[in-house]
Amino acid sequence: MQRKIRLMSAAAAAAALALACHAAGAAVLQTFGAGTAVGVATNVAHFDLNTGLANDWVEDGLLFHFTGYGANNGCGYAGVDCYDAVSDLSPAFAGNYMATAGMNAYISVRKADGGSFVRIEFAAGSGYQALNGYWATYDDGLRTGSGNFSMPRGTVLGLGDGAGFDEVRYFAFSAPNRQAGYSAPALDEVRVGLPEPASPALWAAALMGMAALRRRKRKYA
Repeated sequence: MQRKIRLMSAAAAAAALALACHAAGAAVLQTFGAGTAVGVATNVAHFDLNTGLANDWVEDGLLFHFTGYGANNGCGYAGVDCYDAVSDLSPAFAGNYMATAGMNAYISVRKADGGSFVRIEFAAGSGYQALNGYWATYDDGLRTGSGNFSMPRGTVLGLGDGAGFDEVRYFAFSAPNRQAGYSAPALDEVRVGLPEPASPALWAAALMGMAALRRRKRKYA
């Protein structure tokens, strides 16, 4: 029995080390689908009360800020929908949402207290018919990861980094693989939290390993 426990512990440690090494090389892990990044939510935002599309909107400890234009003549944003339904921006949206548009416009997600988080997912939308998103994560003003994706409308984007980040910026462009230009991002159903708690010891070891590797990398950079 003890030998079995030791083998299980060794396997867990090896898996945690693999996760840590993967994170050290790949930095931010991108996933798609509800629950792929966040299993246990600590902060959730629906934007239902933000009917005026207020900037620097705080909900459940999360701070949202957008650049660009806060309204398109009152059309299509903050629950005022000039299309057939809110789902024209994303089938995953429900009720109100956050959106903006403009040159290099993005929506920023932070914690209201300035703290870091390791997992986030949200329904990604776009003012364009196709969903061509671009995201970037930051920690203390330094970009820690970025990525493009072209997915079906209604996709839930997940991002995770055991070393943590304190800001996510989301853009949506008219064509794939763009990082700049006119952007019309929209998002809803934001969840920040932790992965599925199936193996907390494994994830704790992995997160500590990732953080240690990130600190070591910064020390010798």
